[in-house]
Amino acid sequence: MKRKKKISNQKKVTIVAILTIMVWVFIFYLYITYQNIEVNPSQYEATRTLSTPSTQTVEEAEEDSKKVADVIEETTRKVVGISKLKNTGNSILSKSTESELGLGTGMIVTEDGYILSNEHVTGAKYSKCYITLENGNNYDGTVVWSDSDLDLSITKINAKNLEYVTIGNSSKIRVGESVYAIRQSNWI
Repeated sequence: MKRKKKISNQKKVTIVAILTIMVWVFIFYLYITYQNIEVNPSQYEATRTLSTPSTQTVEEAEEDSKKVADVIEETTRKVVGISKLKNTGNSILSKSTESELGLGTGMIVTEDGYILSNEHVTGAKYSKCYITLENGNNYDGTVVWSDSDLDLSITKINAKNLEYVTIGNSSKIRVGESVYAIRQSNWI
């Protein structure tokens, strides 16, 4: 019995010794690994970015509002009304519903008459639709490209020297920025 107890005690001492050696090896490894890392706080600069100004005067708010209104007014001249006769009637003055006529808007993207819109508004490639500019001029349009998965289309009208929108860079958009939708139902 004493012999079993002696062997059991020897096993415990051996296990404790092995664990102690392993801990010392691990600590030595960490020391060797991280001793050459230098952290220089002067190389790092923390900056704070605000999505909105922390304080704003009434005058600054009015000026910002005027800038937004100017951009919207300028952009509205570049938005067009689109109608598409679908399956019923042969006149836009028919009693067809809005969804049957394919009523919607698009935006002029080139000076020579290319218009970006939704496919559900213009129809598929080679479809015909009617385009009304902000100034009241009407054009026959032909869809030259469309993608039903993206619900986008490009329609061409025969016009030159048109004012067109400048497409922005989507990678510069930030969460929290304002977005404005322009729709003029009185064009159609």
